[in-house]
Amino acid sequence: IYSIAILMWEISSGYSPFIDYEHDDYELAMNIINGMRPEIMSDIPLEYKNLMVQCWDADPL
Repeated sequence: IYSIAILMWEISSGYSPFIDYEHDDYELAMNIINGMRPEIMSDIPLEYKNLMVQCWDADPL
């Protein structure tokens, strides 16, 4: 479900997530596991934002 949230983020922002974050793959993966998420754009609809946040939650249900 996390990947759906990231796809939603890419669609709403027009960018790849973490593009400005210098990292190696392991470091990024560990940061994501520990809760790092891309910043949500302020101009997206509330329902879209809520669904995206729920999808990338560690326990999405």
